[in-house]
Amino acid sequence: MIITIDGPAGSGKSAAALKIAGQLGYPHLDTGAMYRAVALDLYEQGLLDLPEEIANRCRLLSLDFDWSQPNAPILLNGKNVAEAIRTPHITAITWQAADNPWVREELVKRQRIIGAKCVEIRGGMVTEGRDQGTIVFPKADFKFYLDAHPEVRAQRRISQLADKGISADIHDVLEQIVRRDMRDQGRAHGPLARPADAIILDTTDVSLDDVVEKMVSLIHERTVSGSRH
Repeated sequence: MIITIDGPAGSGKSAAALKIAGQLGYPHLDTGAMYRAVALDLYEQGLLDLPEEIANRCRLLSLDFDWSQPNAPILLNGKNVAEAIRTPHITAITWQAADNPWVREELVKRQRIIGAKCVEIRGGMVTEGRDQGTIVFPKADFKFYLDAHPEVRAQRRISQLADKGISADIHDVLEQIVRRDMRDQGRAHGPLARPADAIILDTTDVSLDDVVEKMVSLIHERTVSGSRH
């Protein structure tokens, strides 16, 4: 079973995907972490302004997840970079990897391979990102699209940074959120879009636990009735 959760930054998709995966006993694939890891490597290699070199470098990278740990940290060439990819600087430059058509082609291929292995070995996978239900897994068993008001998403981002000891201005973060939405939606390859057959949930005024409960309930209900997507 493949379950996709798409949505803009701060919509709650990552937290929801992690909880749902835990409840169902499936691996959780954070596709955004893959693009962030590529961006981190490109930054360290000084290749951010060289599109063709970016493509070549991406194909050589080892990107794995440590499924033995609850949050499955991403491993870049064998190194745990889960913390390094979440800094404001890497967040700001990740679009340079995400907007590169060759990078997206390579990572989509890898995500599909991961999905096939997870289904074969673990019976399923919960994957989240921007294009999971539209491009990567268009025939997924269940598709969800989470959204929330930009102001709420910006405040969530502020809280996440605060937990890591990083301070940020709400107006700056909101501006970044809006700009990122426009870039994600306008991307030529793998844009952020609502899958036509996705279940849409607005998380603006809903707690994470309630969102997860609703999603898991729908999965169980449709699985029992046999009316999957």
